[in-house]
Amino acid sequence: MAAPEVQSEISEPSVPRRRVVKVLAALVVLVVVGVFWGKTAWINFCQWQAESQLADRHTEAALQWITRAYEADTENPETLLIMARAHRRSSQIESAVEDLTRLYQITGNTEDLQREQWLVEAQVGDLQNLEQHLADMLIDPRGRAPDICETFVNSCVLNYRFHDAKRVLEVWQADFPEDPLPHYYRGRILEHEGDWNQAVTEFEAALKRDPEHIPSAYNLARIRLAQNQAEAALKNYRSITEIQPDHAAALVGTAICLRMQQEVDEARETLAKAQAIPEARRQKDFQRVGDPAYEARSTISREQGQLELAAGNYEQALVHLQEALARNPKDRKARLALANALRGQGKLEEAQEQLKIVEETQQAVKRLDECFDQLHKDLENAELRAEIGTIFLKYISEDQGIVWLKNALYYDPENQLAKQTLTDYYNKQQTPPDSSVTQ
Repeated sequence: MAAPEVQSEISEPSVPRRRVVKVLAALVVLVVVGVFWGKTAWINFCQWQAESQLADRHTEAALQWITRAYEADTENPETLLIMARAHRRSSQIESAVEDLTRLYQITGNTEDLQREQWLVEAQVGDLQNLEQHLADMLIDPRGRAPDICETFVNSCVLNYRFHDAKRVLEVWQADFPEDPLPHYYRGRILEHEGDWNQAVTEFEAALKRDPEHIPSAYNLARIRLAQNQAEAALKNYRSITEIQPDHAAALVGTAICLRMQQEVDEARETLAKAQAIPEARRQKDFQRVGDPAYEARSTISREQGQLELAAGNYEQALVHLQEALARNPKDRKARLALANALRGQGKLEEAQEQLKIVEETQQAVKRLDECFDQLHKDLENAELRAEIGTIFLKYISEDQGIVWLKNALYYDPENQLAKQTLTDYYNKQQTPPDSSVTQ
């Protein structure tokens, strides 16, 4: 009889212990499941936010959101796809390629990956695959028809295929009549074709649809400035700085207008504000309004030099203009201003040396204009494209020269001028050709 009593005393506490173990196990499972589902929900939320920001064309915000999703799971296929898209939209092509490479390693060659790859290719001027699949992609755009149209139009402009760009712009505008971008891109094309009045009409139409569309306001101001309408241009530039007070390109445009109006002190202060902006940010500001990268590198120093030159401060003008040429030796406006500053100091021989370089560059630019006129009549002429590339490479912009030379090889893989010029360039730079593909 004693044995059961002892057994009872031992076994009684084991029942609650088992219950405690079961409860703890259940709690662990719940925590794990909660963490898993919480993590999944967070990733889905970040992906949704990134997609929404991309649809609204806020690429920086999209990158911030999709980076949060990536930090939660570095191998989520949807995250990598959205990240590639955001990097492409922000012109970070190397990063987009890296994203797609990681995605391929995880999923293999999916249809979504292929579509994004075609868009990346088009972003750097290779239209072959996107053009071949454009109709199918627009039939099933998966909510991204404007992005597809914009990428195609951009690539057409890069390839000087304005007719094809206008054809897609018509479809884009018909499907999205309130979108300012079809009018903006049409304005850029018309400006390049020399039809400034019609370009102004298109930029104004874009601003009517979105009064805060900075690229349209900037390009409208630039045309008016070129037409010596300083007051009208100033109004457009200031409409941009009301939206973004530290917009570097708009601040420089504002300073030019003020210089033309003899407001020297205010112009000087405005340029100082632009110079205080971090260089990476300045580069983005110029890029987003359609100005080439080389403009962002030297334009502030050049305009500071122009301002001091106009004020008769030749010594200070020299400092700024020499800095501009150090940043971009191909800046012929800065070189011409430098020649004038040297002449103002009585250094006539040095001024003449600079003027010789300017004259050579101007002759090259004149030939460039002739090439563009001829290319407009014969778009598949690889030899003309190669010549345009060599002129850009030597006199205007190495990056744009490389794009045009590779573009010539797209139309004729055996074009000797393009092949030899690229080979010579890479040998001089000691850079293998493949590493420059994203230029």
